[in-house]
Amino acid sequence: MAQGHSNSAVAAALHVTEGGVEKHTQRIFAKLGLHADDRAHRRVHAVLNYLRSGVA
Repeated sequence: MAQGHSNSAVAAALHVTEGGVEKHTQRIFAKLGLHADDRAHRRVHAVLNYLRSGVA
């Protein structure tokens, strides 16, 4: 996700289902407090949080 890949691309790279990727991303969004909002894109906010954490 941090590299800009879609759920299907992440699923293919990790050899899991797209549904599995979706479930995990939903859990990540919930842990980060990123709820569905038309004004902001949760994937972008999740990646920004990742980059700010210094893990990258």
